[in-house]
Parts: sequence; C-alpha cells; structure tokens
Amino acid sequence: MSKNIVMLGLPGVGKGTNADIMVEDFKLPHISTGDIFRSAMANHTELGDKAKSFMDAGNLVPDEITNGIVNERLNETDVKDAGGFILDGYPRNTSQADSLESFLRSIQQKLDAVIYLDASEKTVTDRMLGRGRADDTPEVVAHRIDVAKKETMPLVEYYRNKGSLYTIDANGEVSVVYPKIKKLVSNL
Repeated sequence: MSKNIVMLGLPGVGKGTNADIMVEDFKLPHISTGDIFRSAMANHTELGDKAKSFMDAGNLVPDEITNGIVNERLNETDVKDAGGFILDGYPRNTSQADSLESFLRSIQQKLDAVIYLDASEKTVTDRMLGRGRADDTPEVVAHRIDVAKKETMPLVEYYRNKGSLYTIDANGEVSVVYPKIKKLVSNL
C-alpha cells in the first residue's frame, strides 16, 4: 500500500525536520523542493540560476519550473520502488496542487494524506531566524511568511474540501509534534 504524503505549513514550521524523521520510520523518500533548488543553485545549473533570483528575494519559483522538477523526481526509480513519498515544500498553491493531482492520476496514484503543520507566525519566525541560513534575514523571513500566507494557505481549504487534510499543532518541540505525525501516518 502506498503512502503518498504532502507536508504543508508556513516556512519554518518543521516540515523538513519531521519529514526527515519519517524517512527513517517509513522508508519513504523525502522530496524537498527547497533542497532541490538549493542544490541546483550551489551547482550553478540552469534551473538553479533561474531559481536563485526568485528565492533570494523570498519569492516562489514559477509553477512551470517547480512542477517539472517535482514530476521528474516522482518518476525516478527510488520513489517508484519505495511505494510512496513525502513531499515538503510542494505544492505551494492550488495550481501546483492541480498539477500534482493530474500527474499522480497519470501514474495511477493518489495522495494519501496532506499533513498541515499549524504554528503561529511568532513560532515560525523565531525558528527561521535561529537556523542560521544566510538568506534568513528578518526582512526576508517576514516576506516569506507573507507570501506563504497568500499563496499557500488556500491549500488548507483546497485539501480540506477534498477530505485529505490532517491538521497537527506544530507550536511545540519535535519531540511533542512528531509522535502525532507518526501515529497518523501509521494508520493510513
């Protein structure tokens, strides 16, 4: 049985941290668009250079670039062999969600759960400023949160209406939040 999971929430909410733990427990590949883009930027690939200008300003990378790279990754052998995936940082808007749903249908798959990690703006701001990334300045962090609220938060309603949304309070430490996620995923 597949476990195709999307981690959803504001930047800094703990999507990647919790997804990394899920990889160990459930042996599913963690597909992070942020990691894919950071790697591409570090290697100065064509995609990386295109993504860099958007990311440096705290803006989202255009849908057509993002959809293409995610679809390519979901088609790779390790993802197919694992029988599922954990998507972190994608989709970020309803257009990307429609693209993901269409792609999954084309390979006879579906999403099993969208886990919405819900935390306050103060919590995510403090976390992002504390992680020490060069691009996490107070101005960029505030802008990222604002962009995410406008672009990403409609996904909460989108997936709630589809019946696949599970909300988890993510204001606490990982040691409190992750057991709730593990129980949910174990019961899928």
